[in-house]
Amino acid sequence: MLGIRVIMAGLLGVLCLASEGWHRPFAVLGPAQGLPSGAITALTQDAEGFLWVGTESGLLRYEGGHSRRWTREDGLPSGFIHRVVPAREGGVWAATLRGLVRLREGRIEPARLGTLPGTPPVDALALDHRGRLWAMTHEGLFVQEEGLQFRFRAPRPAGLNVTLAAGARGAMHLGTKAGLTTFLADGSRKDWGPAQGLPADGVSMVVEDGAGRIWVGSSRSLAVKSPDAPRFKDQSGRLGASLSPNSVPFLDADGSIWLPTQVGAVHLSGDRTERVDASGGLPFRWVRTVFRDREGTLWILGTALAQLQGGGRVWNHSLAAGTSGEVVWSIIRNPGGEILAATDDGAMRVTPTAVLRIPGTEGQRIKNLALDRAGTLWMVSTIGPTLWLRPGRHQAEVAPLGDFGFAVNSVMEDSRGQVWLSHVRYGILRWDPALRRLIQDVKAPGTGTLGVFRIREDARGRLWAATTAGLYVREVGGSWRLFTEKQGLLSFGLYGMAFLPDGSAWVHYQEPQGLTRIRVEGDRLTVLDQRTKGQGLHSNQIYAVEVDDRGQTWATTDQGLDRLDPPLHIGEQDGMVSEDCAIQALLAEKGRIWVGTAAGLVRYEAGDSGTPLPSVRAHILQFAYGTRQLEPPYGPLPPVANREATVSFRVAAPTYQDERQTRFQVRLVGLENAWREVDSPVVRYTTLPGGHYRFEVRTAVRDGAFGPVTSLDFQVLPPWWRTWWALGLGGLAFLGAGLVILRLRVAALARSKADLEALVAKRTEELQSRNAALSTALGQVKQLSGLLPICASCKKIRDDKGYWNQLEHYISAHSDVDFTHGICPDCSEALYPERHRAAKREEGGTKT
Repeated sequence: MLGIRVIMAGLLGVLCLASEGWHRPFAVLGPAQGLPSGAITALTQDAEGFLWVGTESGLLRYEGGHSRRWTREDGLPSGFIHRVVPAREGGVWAATLRGLVRLREGRIEPARLGTLPGTPPVDALALDHRGRLWAMTHEGLFVQEEGLQFRFRAPRPAGLNVTLAAGARGAMHLGTKAGLTTFLADGSRKDWGPAQGLPADGVSMVVEDGAGRIWVGSSRSLAVKSPDAPRFKDQSGRLGASLSPNSVPFLDADGSIWLPTQVGAVHLSGDRTERVDASGGLPFRWVRTVFRDREGTLWILGTALAQLQGGGRVWNHSLAAGTSGEVVWSIIRNPGGEILAATDDGAMRVTPTAVLRIPGTEGQRIKNLALDRAGTLWMVSTIGPTLWLRPGRHQAEVAPLGDFGFAVNSVMEDSRGQVWLSHVRYGILRWDPALRRLIQDVKAPGTGTLGVFRIREDARGRLWAATTAGLYVREVGGSWRLFTEKQGLLSFGLYGMAFLPDGSAWVHYQEPQGLTRIRVEGDRLTVLDQRTKGQGLHSNQIYAVEVDDRGQTWATTDQGLDRLDPPLHIGEQDGMVSEDCAIQALLAEKGRIWVGTAAGLVRYEAGDSGTPLPSVRAHILQFAYGTRQLEPPYGPLPPVANREATVSFRVAAPTYQDERQTRFQVRLVGLENAWREVDSPVVRYTTLPGGHYRFEVRTAVRDGAFGPVTSLDFQVLPPWWRTWWALGLGGLAFLGAGLVILRLRVAALARSKADLEALVAKRTEELQSRNAALSTALGQVKQLSGLLPICASCKKIRDDKGYWNQLEHYISAHSDVDFTHGICPDCSEALYPERHRAAKREEGGTKT
């Protein structure tokens, strides 16, 4: 330990750089968030959690990326808002240049101060422990009785500047030009003046802290009185600057107080004084008031409205004289409790107010460093020689390590005092102090190279080395054993590892493949878990991993800092100067995480960050359809006409710690049953069919659980042709048409019957006529069977009328017989003898 003390004494002699020191990250809110760029006068939070912003031209409710504004056109007596405080009945009280009003459920209501006509201008407001509002006007001091009614309490004191502040057990403090008056809950009062230690020019600011101490101030004077002390004690030395005129002090949740000054805010917590000013990151000098919302986010109001990012847990240090920060490659803490950082411009010792660069390291890219038990500070570089600062020396020098000392990734000392170096080409190196040289303990087989990125020791004394070939593990007193993808690791080599309390280890890779949790026992490697993007990680590109004293795993990536379980992400939206983290630049301590980035050093105060944020209720702040825009309170909603059936909802959640990671899920019951996540606070549904609907919304902060459901029921009227009366008339018309059709059908059937009967009669008559003709024909057919007169020569037949007809004609007329003509052989011989004889000869020849 003597050597370490000597080297720390040597570090005190290094060059002190002009440093901007530690900075808190602030975000300035303005038009991009729906707020004015300036002219903001007051800030408060209502019972629902929404922030209210008073300005010189109106009152705004800040809903996260959007603001709802009320002005004189909406009913405010004046657009200039002097003070805003929450109302115990809901909503807020606003003190304007023309009187005091309460804005609740969308209504602007003027206060009634005793019997005064109207409301005179209000100079100061304060809420007592019962939530009653006290108001100082030109007519005197009034206290709220119920609702909008106030009663007179005391006449107005002399002087221009008066201030009010609530005290313990129902007291109310009134600061005046004469001093301080306290109105007690029993109706009595106490007065203090310069004789009791108050500033001679009066009291322009008063606040009581959580311990019951009363703080008063004016200009550059500050005094405090303990509960049992008879007089005030001067504390002006803690102020550091003039109090801002017309400013409002703030009592924090832990009982500490914030005082606005002309050069920043002063935080008084017991005997501890903290200043938040431009040198610490505040984007302006003059401060009007300070406010902390119920999620713990600090807001500072001055020439603009600034929000402290990351819940006040993030601090940045550029480690450079200018605005461009240094790349930080490695972070360790020395036994003296100071942080040592390896950067692109040497090795540095970091103090709260300065950066001290170690002489001899200027301009050197230091990739990693370690302090051994002999007091030597080792500093390695991937593009240069290894440096060390020996005990008793003030100047770093090149370590006489030969080629092995050039291009080294990291250096460490194990529990037995052995120093190990990881080389970019030559494998695992061991420092032999007796021989004063490096020994190549593990090298690549053959003529190849072996790159080693990190060597660490677990709780059992085993050494682990992350290399391009895989994972090397060395048992105590044993040899190195190699584990590769054959045993379950992913390919492409490892960057590093970190050990969990149960003996397992997280390993990460050169390629973006997330984290793998493994256990090594002897020659067996078991994969226990694999984490990738979305499983507590915002990226698969892991640069470093550490396990803190609680057993929680922290990892740096190309997108910031992640904690696995419970999941937490810290990035630029939380105030990190850069999300581009450096390889191996991560240090986890009790309640504090240090991260090296491409723009400097980041410190995250983990503390009780494991406590999840309370669930947040989503609000439906607007329901719009057609030309109508409805706001809460909604009450019974009128039906939406079918021609206006395209509806939209504007939703918001009163959470401001990280608005970009606020998640909304919605569903429209009656149209959809499953929840769906939306990217915009405005949700739109087009051309809804007629029916009853219920719009539901819920929200979650970061990766937390979704909060309670908020819903709104409404009805869309169907088109006219689907209304009950249209359907009724249509039914009646259908029945009427059916009746007409039925009657026409019956009439048509009757006509068809008559036509059929007439046709039947006609067909019957025709049939009878044909039957008679048939009977006559049959009679004639029968005559053929009787005696027929026939000519003995020509064979003609004589009919009933005495005419002679050819035989075939007569028979055809009196029967169904038709005739064809031929010639018999006898006639052929008689009439055509030659043809007859020729036919006979031909017939005879054929036969032979």
